[in-house]
Amino acid sequence: MFELILVGLLLEQEKIQLTVSDTLATVTQVRRTAFRIEDDNPNTTQNEDRIIIEFDGVERPLLIPVRCEYNANTSPTSTFLINGLNTANLNSVYNNNATTGSLKQRTMHRLAVMGESTQVCNRTLVGTLVGSPQ
Repeated sequence: MFELILVGLLLEQEKIQLTVSDTLATVTQVRRTAFRIEDDNPNTTQNEDRIIIEFDGVERPLLIPVRCEYNANTSPTSTFLINGLNTANLNSVYNNNATTGSLKQRTMHRLAVMGESTQVCNRTLVGTLVGSPQ
C-alpha cells in the first residue's frame, strides 16, 4: 500500500485587514484570489488595458466575491498603472504607500488605503495590508 501525504507551508500571504468588516459575510480579512493584467490590442482604436483583482474572505467565503477592475474609464486608468508598474522597483520593501512593495501590495494599497475600491470594485474595502509577498 502506497500512501502519499502532501505537506505544505501555510505562509502569511498578503491580505487586507478590513477596518470595517464586510457586511455580506461578516469577515474581517480578504485575500486576493486572482490578479490579471490584460494588455491593449494595438490593432484597435480603443484602449482595452485592464487590471483585474479578485478577493474572497479569509475566515469564510464571501456571498458575493469582490471583483475589482481598473480600465480606461477608471481613475487612475489601467494604462497609467501598468506604465508605472512596468518601470517600478518591485523588490522594494512595502512602506505603507503605493510606490513601494510588490506589484500586488501596490495595487492592494490603492484599493484599501487610498480608497479606490469604491470606484473599481463597486464595493468599499477599507483597511491595512498585512502579510508578506509570495
